[in-house]
Amino acid sequence: MFEENNPPDIEESVVREAIQKCFPKIPDPAVRFFYHGTYNVYIVEEEYLFRFPSTILPMDDQHRLVRREASLLQRLRGHLTFEIPNPEFVNVESDTPFMGYRKIPGVSLSRHFDSTTAEQRRFLGEQVGGFLSQLHAIDGGDLGLGEEGSYQPKDSQRECREVFVRVQNAIFSRLSKSEKEWTENLFHEFLDSEKNFGFEPVLIHGDFDTSNILVDPSTYTITGIIDFEESRVHDPAADFIFLSEGVEFLTSLLDAYTGKIDSQLGERVLFRLGRQPFIYILWGMEHDLEAMVTYGYATLRDFIANWNSYVSVAKQCFKF
Repeated sequence: MFEENNPPDIEESVVREAIQKCFPKIPDPAVRFFYHGTYNVYIVEEEYLFRFPSTILPMDDQHRLVRREASLLQRLRGHLTFEIPNPEFVNVESDTPFMGYRKIPGVSLSRHFDSTTAEQRRFLGEQVGGFLSQLHAIDGGDLGLGEEGSYQPKDSQRECREVFVRVQNAIFSRLSKSEKEWTENLFHEFLDSEKNFGFEPVLIHGDFDTSNILVDPSTYTITGIIDFEESRVHDPAADFIFLSEGVEFLTSLLDAYTGKIDSQLGERVLFRLGRQPFIYILWGMEHDLEAMVTYGYATLRDFIANWNSYVSVAKQCFKF
């Protein structure tokens, strides 16, 4: 994934100074960089994870990001049986906002998924379906999300149209004829069907993939779920984008899921997968991150080349 190869955009001295204040009894605590996505993430003393917002974000947004996720995690803990981060260190007052929490045991499923058997994938899918059942059943109003809790399908339709306009204006000139046709078909087939906007919004994770699922690699039991910065009331399809993981995993997930599976869920999952490269490209262009732009184009071409296989998995699992 792009984030795993993305260097930090915050000075290490700034990170070390902030962390040292959290551990005054440990002279020069061991700190090592982990990855850089929305946050610059560091491992401290091999026991804690510290998250510093990307410095490309305006300072107000950095503070808001940390404050919101820390508050949300505290509120979620009473609703989930799965382990999630428990912030012990939160700083939203300084020019270096951050959040720190004790590491949850386990390793990222993304590092082991390719070596799992069909039986292990079904077991994992069943557990993930259980987690999503719990998460999607939570009333966003109970978490104090305010206006975020009033999200409606019409908002999704508007957002998707806006993304398509941005893609046409900023990206089309850099696409080949066949790439442009594929993109137009992806957006038009989705946006032109009102059926795709009749879903019931739920509380989603928002950045849910195998990299944010922690497991015990000896048993493939889920030990925790991480990275809730994108969690909000939204389209449940955003949390089912597991077409790359195959039929065994996704079918087991859906069988275990106790929430509503509407008739268009699979179509929306396919669309959300297909538009992912454009999100990378647009964000990279907006913030002058050429490596992210390059990653987005490479992902787009890979998706186009393998699109029929994704469609096949979606049709088998969602039965449309």
